[in-house]
Amino acid sequence: MRRVLIANRGAIAARAVDTFRRLGWSPIAVVASSDPQRLHALAADGCEYLEGTGLAETYDHVGRIVEAARRCGADAVYPGYGALAEDPELPERLAAAGIAFVGPTAEVLAAARDKDHAVATADRLGLPVLPHATGHEPIAKLVADIGLPVILKPVTGCGGLGVRIVHTEAEAERALAQIGTDEGDAWYAERYVERGAVVGVTVAVDGAGTVHPLGERESLLVDGSMKLLEASPVQGVAPELVERMRTDTARLVTGMGLRGVATVEFIVGSGVGGGVGAGVGAGARSHYFLEVNGRLPLAYRMCEAQTGLDVVALQMELAQGALPAPGRIRVDRDTHCLEARLFIEPAPDGAPGRITALELAPEPGVTYNCALDVRGPVVLDNIVTQVLALGERRGAAAGAVLRAVEGSGVSGVGTCAEEIAVWLRGSGLVPERLGSQALGV
Repeated sequence: MRRVLIANRGAIAARAVDTFRRLGWSPIAVVASSDPQRLHALAADGCEYLEGTGLAETYDHVGRIVEAARRCGADAVYPGYGALAEDPELPERLAAAGIAFVGPTAEVLAAARDKDHAVATADRLGLPVLPHATGHEPIAKLVADIGLPVILKPVTGCGGLGVRIVHTEAEAERALAQIGTDEGDAWYAERYVERGAVVGVTVAVDGAGTVHPLGERESLLVDGSMKLLEASPVQGVAPELVERMRTDTARLVTGMGLRGVATVEFIVGSGVGGGVGAGVGAGARSHYFLEVNGRLPLAYRMCEAQTGLDVVALQMELAQGALPAPGRIRVDRDTHCLEARLFIEPAPDGAPGRITALELAPEPGVTYNCALDVRGPVVLDNIVTQVLALGERRGAAAGAVLRAVEGSGVSGVGTCAEEIAVWLRGSGLVPERLGSQALGV
């Protein structure tokens, strides 16, 4: 039996173990010796231990993952999502070791990870881009040319880490002073679109370059870099604009030579002008390229709900050269999905939390994605669970999520559950009568 190393942890690792066993592969888990949360490894055929503390020294450490793959005799490595899945060094070193990587090539991952390169590629291929700059002096000039606000991002960052929005001159001065002390041009800046709608378009690209749709979703509630609520199909953007985003996604992924599952994110806004990418009049709405991710999206279960596919299995099939017939993969946009993510709020003292009680409310049409053990501290986790609801209408899915979030209980750590519930109750999506019945009022 062929052996695959699942180079991740938590719910996605547990899911990958199940999928690969069903595909006839022998799944091997990785566990950091310092990680008290190990439920993801229970169903695996074996386990490789990683020394060190923190994600950077363990699950995201390319060298230790490659060595683990060598030790267990893995034929392939599957990374899921996260920083490791976007690190071009991993497929490069695996290729040198004769081990397959379930994902894009190192060259494509490097091009996608570098925000300056990715936006330049998108611009060259005809996608609309925002005014942007990289490096201290160019960013200072960008701010002088287009004004504030702007958003600053690490050039090769992922997962929203380090991202900050600069609204005032004082904030801009402090940010530029910090950028000036960094080595190299490590920062990227672009026009910040206030009240913009973020839309993600997920596709699968086979070895022949054929693009297969896996669905689109819009962010309903965002806190910093965390997407607390996403919904599909997209309703907050005109259908013709969504269709343009689909077309631009296909143009970008094929132009980059990307293969496998990928997501291209856009932001929709109005009145964006000045500098690079100008030309949108006041009041007009258009979409702009934000980033491309050549990995499994966090919202993969939303894609699965609308396609009927196992997206993890699809990634492996594409990596093995499968060529799905054009039109075979279809998206059912009559099925409404809404997913809430219960992110864990950091403790004031920065100490690891411990979930003392966890009860996920049974709710028709709702599924959870959780692999936390209440017997161990929460050290590396930033999310308790994802709450996915399906319905014939968005309001029905929103009501199910609200009942699930308010009916579930998490003790020992703070979460964003209340923020999600408050937003849903004020959104108009959930009829007041339905919400009151759910609470037994």
